[in-house]
Amino acid sequence: MSRNINHQESMRIAAEKMRLKKEKEAREDKEFYERITSGWQWIIFKLVVVFCAAMLVISIIEFFVDGPTKRISEKAWKVDRNWEYTWHKVLDVEGYQFTPSLDDWSDRVENTMKLTYSPVFRTGKMLSYDIQVGESGIRKHEEIRQRSTFTWFPAFQLFLLIPILTFLFRRQSAWFNFARVASLIIVFPGTLLIMYFTMM
Repeated sequence: MSRNINHQESMRIAAEKMRLKKEKEAREDKEFYERITSGWQWIIFKLVVVFCAAMLVISIIEFFVDGPTKRISEKAWKVDRNWEYTWHKVLDVEGYQFTPSLDDWSDRVENTMKLTYSPVFRTGKMLSYDIQVGESGIRKHEEIRQRSTFTWFPAFQLFLLIPILTFLFRRQSAWFNFARVASLIIVFPGTLLIMYFTMM
């Protein structure tokens, strides 16, 4: 009888310890969540969210909307011999790389090249030129190939969504903390690096 009582008592004590441990963990989790969603840490995170939201909107505009177009003289471009691309000519136009096919490039009409820039940051976006086909001419368009956020659409935009979605769907959970930290140490610096290398 006493053995049964002792067993029940030890089970009750173990259950009570487990309950107290869970309550302590829940209290610590709540305190941690309240700490990271208030004060200077939260202000910094919100600034990252605003920055990424602005870059998301701008990058979508940059991709879908064309900016000014400028005529390119024959002296303003060169063949980039540091790169090889099968059945294509690699061109350096004002530091931007374009790769027209050899068939199109061999029929190119001189002094018809134009470079279209993006509307916000004014980076080179698209090269166009006329080709002669029989009696008529056709306008060809080449998208930029190297060092450009245009070639990373929509991966770059999805990357920028991480802090925004983390902010919108925040709750006390492990994934929230992971996404918040990733936004601060990967997404924000990564976005700055991408902007630097694609616009320099």
